Amino acid sequence: MVFKQLYFFFIGLICTAFTVLFFISCSNKEKINTDNTFYIELVNFSNDSLKKNIANSFFGKAAFYKKGKLEILSVNYLTEDFPKILYYKNAEELKENIKPNTKKIRIESKGEFLYDSIKYSLQKFIYTDKHWIKISDMGVLKETKNFVQPQNIVNEFVRVIVVNTVQYSFN
Repeated sequence: MVFKQLYFFFIGLICTAFTVLFFISCSNKEKINTDNTFYIELVNFSNDSLKKNIANSFFGKAAFYKKGKLEILSVNYLTEDFPKILYYKNAEELKENIKPNTKKIRIESKGEFLYDSIKYSLQKFIYTDKHWIKISDMGVLKETKNFVQPQNIVNEFVRVIVVNTVQYSFN
């Protein structure tokens, strides 16, 4: 009788331990700190679909190099831990309690979005002494595409902007 009670007690204890360990491991895959997280700020985007697609391509994503190839994945799909993983979040998430050394990349649209070209600038900022300090500026970048039928032009420009920004964040 005592052995039967102990048996059920240990089975319950083991099940509880596995459940707790499972939730701890799944709840925080992201090793969030100021060293590997960039907040993305989108400025002056007049085209809503372009802004929305850029936001969807960045927020909640992680980037890393695997065998020399750049990979950009949703944080939910990360299965391995790579030495240098960068995480991307929305700058609007930053409220008043911004930690020192928080990094931000501003993507600013320059001029109107045309179906054959786009101009934008990339700037890096770091938060110190209660204000943002610009630490790097790529200047104005211009992307042009010659499409006869521009069905996926927004997606093509978004892809270029995302890749350029991610590469910029690794430098």
